[in-house]
Amino acid sequence: MLPSPIAAYEQFLGARMRRGTKHRVSFTAADAHRHFLTSDDSRWRTFEPALRQRLADLESSAPTSERVSAALLEGLPSGLVTMETIARRLGLSKRTLQRRIEDEGTSFQQILKETREALARHYLEETPLPVADISFLLGFSEPNSFYRAFRAWTGTTPDQARRAVRSARRVSPRPRITRGRAFDSPASRRRGIGPAG
Repeated sequence: MLPSPIAAYEQFLGARMRRGTKHRVSFTAADAHRHFLTSDDSRWRTFEPALRQRLADLESSAPTSERVSAALLEGLPSGLVTMETIARRLGLSKRTLQRRIEDEGTSFQQILKETREALARHYLEETPLPVADISFLLGFSEPNSFYRAFRAWTGTTPDQARRAVRSARRVSPRPRITRGRAFDSPASRRRGIGPAG
């Protein structure tokens, strides 16, 4: 059955709709080679190695809380981070997951909070991502929810935290590594060298 009036749907989809024997959406070969509008390969390349390494480091013998954190890292951008979803991803029942987490002295909500906070700090300190994008990557439905959560975690706003990190780096830049040694004197930084020997 086709929707009525059909013109509004066709205009929104940018394609003609036809009655068929079953429900389906067909794409042309050219459509299959187009990039998604929301695709961002450079961001994925930034985050993929660390995420893949984190997941590889976690073996089945890892504590349940670490396995939950790894699953949260993967699920946060999609918003699929309920206890049921994470339990299913780990091949456990919700009750078993909850019991194992409690046996480790924590809770699902605590692990979620800690994972989000650690990721938020990483994104704010190490990337130029806008706060709205960070909010999305952390699974918040809107930036205001992220602002409130970040303030509750840290006592400051995401923008203030980012400015503080940038200010601290200007005052005390990271040591420069040259020939296997760290040199942090102004003269060494200007010349790009360190003491001989």
